Amino acid sequence: MPGTNTTDQPELAAARKRIAELEAELAIHHRAAELLGEVTLPKGDWKPSA
Repeated sequence: MPGTNTTDQPELAAARKRIAELEAELAIHHRAAELLGEVTLPKGDWKPSA
């Protein structure tokens, strides 16, 4: 690849793999939100249950 050297290649490949994983995870979350009817959490003093 122009502009990169051979020592950068593994790191670049790992970064691209991680980006793909995160994009897939985000797509799952978006689909889940669609299936749940776009449920939104309340704003303000909301705290998760322990």
